[in-house]
Amino acid sequence: MIKAVFFDIDGTLVPHAAYGMPDSTRQALEAVRQKGIKLFLSTGRSPNGIGFLEKEFDFDGVISFNGQYCFDRSGVLRQDPLPAEEVLSVLPYLEEKQISANFETLEGDGFNFINDRVLDFARRFHVVEKELRVVDIASAERTVYHMLLFVTSQEEEDVMRRLPHCKALRWCSDFVNVINRDGGKSVGISAFCQKYGFEREEIMAFGDGGNDVDMLEYAGIGVAMGNAETETKAAADYVTTAVDDNGIYNALKHFEVI
Repeated sequence: MIKAVFFDIDGTLVPHAAYGMPDSTRQALEAVRQKGIKLFLSTGRSPNGIGFLEKEFDFDGVISFNGQYCFDRSGVLRQDPLPAEEVLSVLPYLEEKQISANFETLEGDGFNFINDRVLDFARRFHVVEKELRVVDIASAERTVYHMLLFVTSQEEEDVMRRLPHCKALRWCSDFVNVINRDGGKSVGISAFCQKYGFEREEIMAFGDGGNDVDMLEYAGIGVAMGNAETETKAAADYVTTAVDDNGIYNALKHFEVI
Protein backbone atom coordinates (compact mmCIF):
# COMPACT_ATOMS: atom_id res chain seq x y z
CA MET A 1 0.00 0.00 0.00
CA ILE A 2 1.40 3.39 -1.01
CA LYS A 3 1.52 5.90 1.85
CA ALA A 4 3.56 8.71 0.26
CA VAL A 5 4.42 9.98 -3.22
CA PHE A 6 7.40 12.20 -4.07
CA PHE A 7 7.41 14.34 -7.22
CA ASP A 8 10.15 16.12 -9.09
CA ILE A 9 8.92 19.45 -10.47
CA ASP A 10 10.44 20.46 -13.83
CA GLY A 11 9.60 17.95 -16.53
CA THR A 12 7.53 15.90 -14.08
CA LEU A 13 4.79 17.89 -12.37
CA VAL A 14 5.27 20.85 -14.67
CA PRO A 15 6.32 20.88 -18.36
CA HIS A 16 9.69 22.55 -18.93
CA ALA A 17 9.47 26.34 -19.18
CA ALA A 18 5.88 26.25 -17.85
CA TYR A 19 4.49 27.66 -14.62
CA GLY A 20 1.63 25.36 -13.80
CA MET A 21 0.56 21.75 -13.64
CA PRO A 22 -1.61 20.14 -16.34
CA ASP A 23 -5.24 19.80 -15.26
CA SER A 24 -4.96 15.99 -15.21
CA THR A 25 -2.03 16.21 -12.78
CA ARG A 26 -3.89 18.51 -10.42
CA GLN A 27 -6.92 16.21 -10.48
CA ALA A 28 -4.70 13.19 -9.80
CA LEU A 29 -3.09 14.86 -6.79
CA GLU A 30 -6.49 15.72 -5.36
CA ALA A 31 -7.61 12.11 -5.77
CA VAL A 32 -4.46 10.84 -4.02
CA ARG A 33 -4.90 13.34 -1.18
CA GLN A 34 -8.48 12.15 -0.64
CA LYS A 35 -7.09 8.67 0.07
CA GLY A 36 -4.96 10.04 2.90
CA ILE A 37 -1.68 9.57 1.05
CA LYS A 38 1.07 12.13 1.78
CA LEU A 39 2.38 14.17 -1.15
CA PHE A 40 5.85 15.72 -1.29
CA LEU A 41 7.93 17.81 -3.69
CA SER A 42 11.43 16.56 -4.47
CA THR A 43 13.32 19.09 -6.54
CA GLY A 44 16.65 20.65 -7.34
CA ARG A 45 14.99 24.02 -6.94
CA SER A 46 15.55 26.19 -3.89
CA PRO A 47 12.81 26.72 -1.29
CA ASN A 48 12.33 30.17 -2.84
CA GLY A 49 11.80 28.66 -6.29
CA ILE A 50 8.68 26.60 -5.62
CA GLY A 51 6.21 29.28 -4.56
CA PHE A 52 4.36 29.22 -7.87
CA LEU A 53 3.56 25.54 -7.38
CA GLU A 54 2.66 25.76 -3.70
CA LYS A 55 -0.08 28.22 -4.70
CA GLU A 56 -1.63 25.47 -6.82
CA PHE A 57 -1.47 22.63 -4.31
CA ASP A 58 -0.72 22.24 -0.61
CA PHE A 59 2.08 19.68 -0.42
CA ASP A 60 2.97 17.97 2.86
CA GLY A 61 6.69 18.66 2.64
CA VAL A 62 9.59 19.58 0.38
CA ILE A 63 12.94 18.10 -0.56
CA SER A 64 14.84 21.04 -2.08
CA PHE A 65 18.37 21.58 -3.42
CA ASN A 66 18.36 17.89 -4.51
CA GLY A 67 18.09 16.67 -0.92
CA GLN A 68 20.29 19.28 0.75
CA TYR A 69 17.44 21.08 2.55
CA CYS A 70 14.25 19.24 3.56
CA PHE A 71 11.32 20.68 5.47
CA ASP A 72 7.62 20.35 6.24
CA ARG A 73 5.09 22.42 8.20
CA SER A 74 6.76 21.56 11.49
CA GLY A 75 10.22 22.72 10.45
CA VAL A 76 13.51 21.56 8.91
CA LEU A 77 14.19 17.82 8.77
CA ARG A 78 17.57 17.92 7.06
CA GLN A 79 20.10 20.53 5.99
CA ASP A 80 23.49 19.77 4.51
CA PRO A 81 25.28 22.72 2.89
CA LEU A 82 28.28 22.39 0.61
CA PRO A 83 31.72 22.53 2.27
CA ALA A 84 32.46 26.25 2.44
CA GLU A 85 36.19 25.77 1.97
CA GLU A 86 35.67 23.84 -1.28
CA VAL A 87 33.24 26.41 -2.65
CA LEU A 88 35.77 29.18 -2.02
CA SER A 89 38.77 27.20 -3.25
CA VAL A 90 37.17 26.42 -6.64
CA LEU A 91 36.39 30.07 -7.45
CA PRO A 92 39.82 30.92 -9.00
CA TYR A 93 39.61 27.84 -11.22
CA LEU A 94 36.13 28.83 -12.44
CA GLU A 95 37.46 32.30 -13.22
CA GLU A 96 40.50 30.93 -15.04
CA LYS A 97 38.45 28.55 -17.19
CA GLN A 98 35.58 31.02 -17.59
CA ILE A 99 33.05 28.58 -16.16
CA SER A 100 29.81 30.18 -15.11
CA ALA A 101 28.34 28.88 -11.86
CA ASN A 102 25.15 29.64 -9.99
CA PHE A 103 25.46 29.52 -6.19
CA GLU A 104 22.20 28.78 -4.40
CA THR A 105 21.52 29.79 -0.81
CA LEU A 106 18.43 30.13 1.35
CA GLU A 107 18.57 33.89 0.81
CA GLY A 108 18.69 33.62 -2.97
CA ASP A 109 21.01 32.66 -5.79
CA GLY A 110 23.61 34.36 -7.91
CA PHE A 111 26.28 33.74 -10.56
CA ASN A 112 30.01 34.38 -10.42
CA PHE A 113 29.49 35.80 -13.94
CA ILE A 114 27.06 35.22 -16.79
CA ASN A 115 28.31 33.85 -20.10
CA ASP A 116 26.72 32.82 -23.40
CA ARG A 117 25.90 29.33 -22.13
CA VAL A 118 23.78 30.76 -19.35
CA LEU A 119 22.06 33.20 -21.70
CA ASP A 120 21.33 30.45 -24.21
CA PHE A 121 19.80 28.29 -21.47
CA ALA A 122 17.78 31.24 -20.20
CA ARG A 123 16.35 31.93 -23.67
CA ARG A 124 15.37 28.30 -24.28
CA PHE A 125 13.70 27.94 -20.89
CA HIS A 126 12.10 31.39 -20.95
CA VAL A 127 14.07 32.72 -17.98
CA VAL A 128 13.92 36.50 -17.89
CA GLU A 129 17.48 37.77 -18.33
CA LYS A 130 17.06 40.53 -15.76
CA GLU A 131 16.37 37.83 -13.13
CA LEU A 132 19.93 36.53 -13.52
CA ARG A 133 22.03 38.07 -10.75
CA VAL A 134 25.78 38.26 -10.25
CA VAL A 135 27.10 38.03 -6.68
CA ASP A 136 30.52 38.06 -5.06
CA ILE A 137 30.12 34.73 -3.33
CA ALA A 138 33.50 35.04 -1.63
CA SER A 139 32.36 38.06 0.37
CA ALA A 140 28.64 37.33 0.61
CA GLU A 141 29.08 35.20 3.77
CA ARG A 142 26.12 33.05 2.81
CA THR A 143 25.82 29.30 3.17
CA VAL A 144 25.76 27.59 -0.24
CA TYR A 145 23.59 24.47 -0.42
CA HIS A 146 23.68 23.82 -4.15
CA MET A 147 25.69 24.83 -7.22
CA LEU A 148 24.88 24.78 -10.91
CA LEU A 149 27.98 24.49 -13.09
CA PHE A 150 27.52 25.29 -16.77
CA VAL A 151 30.01 22.76 -18.10
CA THR A 152 30.28 20.03 -20.70
CA SER A 153 30.80 16.41 -19.61
CA GLN A 154 34.56 16.72 -20.22
CA GLU A 155 34.79 19.98 -18.28
CA GLU A 156 32.74 18.40 -15.50
CA GLU A 157 35.46 15.82 -14.81
CA ASP A 158 38.13 18.47 -14.39
CA VAL A 159 36.16 20.77 -12.11
CA MET A 160 34.79 17.98 -9.91
CA ARG A 161 38.34 16.86 -9.11
CA ARG A 162 38.59 20.17 -7.28
CA LEU A 163 35.46 19.40 -5.25
CA PRO A 164 36.42 16.06 -3.62
CA HIS A 165 33.61 16.04 -1.06
CA CYS A 166 30.94 16.79 -3.67
CA LYS A 167 29.28 14.99 -6.57
CA ALA A 168 27.65 16.14 -9.81
CA LEU A 169 24.16 15.23 -11.03
CA ARG A 170 23.40 16.17 -14.61
CA TRP A 171 19.83 17.41 -14.96
CA CYS A 172 20.32 18.50 -18.56
CA SER A 173 23.09 18.99 -21.11
CA ASP A 174 23.58 22.64 -20.12
CA PHE A 175 24.75 22.20 -16.53
CA VAL A 176 25.32 19.88 -13.59
CA ASN A 177 23.91 20.14 -10.10
CA VAL A 178 26.60 19.94 -7.41
CA ILE A 179 25.70 18.57 -3.98
CA ASN A 180 27.51 16.87 -1.14
CA ARG A 181 29.03 13.49 -1.92
CA ASP A 182 26.62 11.60 0.36
CA GLY A 183 23.54 13.66 -0.55
CA GLY A 184 20.70 13.25 -3.02
CA LYS A 185 16.95 13.10 -3.26
CA SER A 186 16.95 9.56 -1.87
CA VAL A 187 18.59 10.86 1.32
CA GLY A 188 15.83 13.45 1.59
CA ILE A 189 13.17 10.78 1.17
CA SER A 190 14.87 8.73 3.88
CA ALA A 191 14.56 11.68 6.27
CA PHE A 192 10.81 11.86 5.65
CA CYS A 193 10.50 8.07 6.00
CA GLN A 194 12.19 8.25 9.37
CA LYS A 195 9.90 11.02 10.59
CA TYR A 196 6.60 9.61 9.30
CA GLY A 197 7.36 5.92 9.66
CA PHE A 198 7.19 5.05 5.95
CA GLU A 199 8.86 1.93 4.62
CA ARG A 200 10.59 2.13 1.25
CA GLU A 201 8.01 -0.28 -0.18
CA GLU A 202 5.30 2.26 0.73
CA ILE A 203 6.94 5.05 -1.29
CA MET A 204 6.29 6.05 -4.90
CA ALA A 205 8.46 8.59 -6.74
CA PHE A 206 8.22 10.38 -10.10
CA GLY A 207 11.07 11.99 -12.03
CA ASP A 208 12.60 12.74 -15.43
CA GLY A 209 16.23 13.83 -15.00
CA GLY A 210 19.59 12.42 -14.03
CA ASN A 211 19.21 13.93 -10.56
CA ASP A 212 16.12 11.72 -10.06
CA VAL A 213 17.86 8.36 -10.61
CA ASP A 214 18.74 7.72 -6.96
CA MET A 215 15.20 8.65 -5.90
CA LEU A 216 13.57 6.28 -8.38
CA GLU A 217 15.90 3.47 -7.35
CA TYR A 218 15.19 4.10 -3.65
CA ALA A 219 11.40 4.18 -3.89
CA GLY A 220 9.29 1.04 -3.79
CA ILE A 221 7.85 2.19 -7.12
CA GLY A 222 9.96 4.51 -9.24
CA VAL A 223 8.20 6.09 -12.21
CA ALA A 224 9.99 7.86 -15.08
CA MET A 225 8.09 10.29 -17.25
CA GLY A 226 7.78 9.59 -20.97
CA ASN A 227 9.94 12.66 -21.59
CA ALA A 228 12.63 11.43 -19.16
CA GLU A 229 16.33 10.97 -19.89
CA THR A 230 17.41 7.49 -21.02
CA GLU A 231 19.29 6.74 -17.78
CA THR A 232 16.29 7.84 -15.75
CA LYS A 233 13.99 5.47 -17.62
CA ALA A 234 16.47 2.65 -17.09
CA ALA A 235 16.40 3.25 -13.32
CA ALA A 236 12.61 3.24 -13.11
CA ASP A 237 10.20 0.40 -12.41
CA TYR A 238 7.74 1.91 -14.86
CA VAL A 239 7.77 4.51 -17.65
CA THR A 240 4.60 6.52 -18.00
CA THR A 241 3.57 9.00 -20.70
CA ALA A 242 5.00 12.53 -20.92
CA VAL A 243 4.27 15.25 -18.40
CA ASP A 244 1.94 17.02 -20.84
CA ASP A 245 0.29 13.74 -21.90
CA ASN A 246 -1.35 12.90 -18.55
CA GLY A 247 1.81 11.15 -17.34
CA ILE A 248 1.19 11.52 -13.60
CA TYR A 249 -2.48 10.59 -13.86
CA ASN A 250 -1.81 7.55 -16.08
CA ALA A 251 0.84 6.10 -13.76
CA LEU A 252 -1.26 6.53 -10.64
CA LYS A 253 -4.13 4.80 -12.42
CA HIS A 254 -1.82 2.03 -13.64
CA PHE A 255 -0.72 1.21 -10.08
CA GLU A 256 -4.29 1.62 -8.79
CA VAL A 257 -3.31 4.40 -6.42
CA ILE A 258 -6.33 6.31 -7.72
